[in-house]
Amino acid sequence: MNLKYILTIAGLMLSLSSMSQPPFLIDKVISKNQITTFTNQKLLVIDFWATWCGPCVPATKQLEIIQETKPNDVFIVSVSDEKEDVISTFLQKKPIRLTVIRDYPPNSMISLFNVERRPYSVLLTTTGEVLYSGHPSGITIELIEKHASRLKSKGKKEWDDLFTSMADRVANNTTNYKAKNVGFNISRKPGVSKSIYSENGIFNFTGRISELIEYMTDCSSWQVSLQNMNDYEVAMTCSENEMATDKNKILERISGALRLDIRSQSKTIEGTIVEVADAKRLWNDEQISWGAENSQGYIIGSDRIDADNITIRQVANLLSDVKKTFFYYGGQDTQLHDWSFHYLYDNLMEEDLLYNFGIKLKKGKIRVPSYMVSPM
Repeated sequence: MNLKYILTIAGLMLSLSSMSQPPFLIDKVISKNQITTFTNQKLLVIDFWATWCGPCVPATKQLEIIQETKPNDVFIVSVSDEKEDVISTFLQKKPIRLTVIRDYPPNSMISLFNVERRPYSVLLTTTGEVLYSGHPSGITIELIEKHASRLKSKGKKEWDDLFTSMADRVANNTTNYKAKNVGFNISRKPGVSKSIYSENGIFNFTGRISELIEYMTDCSSWQVSLQNMNDYEVAMTCSENEMATDKNKILERISGALRLDIRSQSKTIEGTIVEVADAKRLWNDEQISWGAENSQGYIIGSDRIDADNITIRQVANLLSDVKKTFFYYGGQDTQLHDWSFHYLYDNLMEEDLLYNFGIKLKKGKIRVPSYMVSPM
């Protein structure tokens, strides 16, 4: 039997922009910028390098010149995913006067920005709008001046709004960590299975990109279609509080970080309509309790489904997956309920749901929201 975790997700995003939103999760700052300090500059450059990369040395020197020339408009950081001692040893021989950061491998910026070669740099605003990505030679003083003049005022940002250090988080005791500073991070993660949970104020998701879109839009697999792309695996972390209060922004960040165009439309699907015939029979959220307060999850047995704190819509989505046919609940009940019912044989499932939960199933054609996902 499989144990999976789900949370209530509502909110739809119709038009999504190309954003890779800070704060970015990093391991730690290895050395500070020796040319200037972060004073709320309008622009940010993230330069990806490695100790084994010969061309990275002159590229970094060129960026140091830009940092010296435009200290009030841009702040430049250099990022490597190598071990700390390897980076530190290299810096002793060939110092870098920019802020040097060690990437956080579990949710790396290298994966977030699809860095496939070194050197590689990204120019963006401090709100996350990507203005340029590619070889550092493409970042010039003229390009900095062009975008800096376009931005009328500086965004009110502090360093912690741009980067969240895992090393600092551990040192400050993660148990007491406040979720507002948890950075959004998403990257490709081949081979991971579906897992959704929250811990210490951090929301965690691993699984296929289609499963993530289904989760974010509160839809079943019948309502999400991938166009001209493979269904690859991803790992995502973000603030648990933001996931609970601003899911539209998280979906927007997913779109921008993975360069996805997510379009909403409606279509008619023939399937099973889930209706509440007798609301008094619905269980509340006190029949089943699996430990933590407000915990949510379900267990799929050989012939039964048991669930703790999930909505009717989520039950319909779950049935769509396990029954391999479309189930849909379009009602207004968004309360969390507990469940325990037979699902293997249709007649027994219908009787169980109606008698114990007041849920009626009927066949029909259903006009439902659907989502087309394609590369930008």
